[in-house]
Amino acid sequence: MKQIVNIFLGFFILLSAANVMAKENETAYRAVYEFNEVYSYIGNDREPDLNDEKADVKFRKDIIRLELLPESSFCYSYHTWMTDSLKMEPNGEKIWYDMFRAWNRSDRSGEPTYPHMRSLWKIVKNRAENSMTVYDYCDNENYQYTDSISSFDWVITDSVSNKNGYDCILATCSYRGRQWEVWFSTDLPWHDGPWKFSGLPGLVVSASDTDGMYRFELTDIHPVSQPVKPWIKKPKKTTRKRFLEETFEYFKQLDGTAITAQFGITTDISPDKPRRPRIGMEKDYNWK
Repeated sequence: MKQIVNIFLGFFILLSAANVMAKENETAYRAVYEFNEVYSYIGNDREPDLNDEKADVKFRKDIIRLELLPESSFCYSYHTWMTDSLKMEPNGEKIWYDMFRAWNRSDRSGEPTYPHMRSLWKIVKNRAENSMTVYDYCDNENYQYTDSISSFDWVITDSVSNKNGYDCILATCSYRGRQWEVWFSTDLPWHDGPWKFSGLPGLVVSASDTDGMYRFELTDIHPVSQPVKPWIKKPKKTTRKRFLEETFEYFKQLDGTAITAQFGITTDISPDKPRRPRIGMEKDYNWK
């Protein structure tokens, strides 16, 4: 196990020294968010009541990066990027599998020690063209669909508060089946945010849905000389709703072993405690 870990660490030292991402002539910034989501739960409803102890809710944490460029941005999971970067290296798949097997033979307590994917979506927003390109992943395939950055119907309130060290204003909206409360700061001059959020007169600092299923918190923002660019090769083109429907059906059929291997989530799949597949951040598709 120690030898495998050393190989893993050595790989990422080389990756940092010889990153394949191109340098940008303009100043780029990286906003870093902590992302918490209810990933799985046990209960009779599609979405749990977080006040109900019987729901047996499992949360998952992720680190979301938002690369901010003059006319565009790119949002992705740091953990997914690291996992994909390893697997794309020569012999990377074997290194990853050896690390997974070593962890699988251990007592498997606590957070998995092998690199594993978290949030699968990767989102490019082009403000000049008012367009959004979403890359996502399902059943060992990469997909791509287009969306709009003008879909948010924001209501900017008169509520103000200091969030994560920034003076912020509260905005709310109903977006594709969920109610969102979003705090943004005009001191951060980007009309952007993590995931698909956009269109506010300042950068999103904190965002959560009113059901408590998802939460983003800005933890850092700094200039970068080599912003990460989309690394997805030859994705299949689809539509947003078709992708969401197919993904929901796919997760309904996954067993606990597959979920653990890919995403590092341990779930209870015993017959008397059925695991409910999550609906996702957007609910305006046929998930019944």
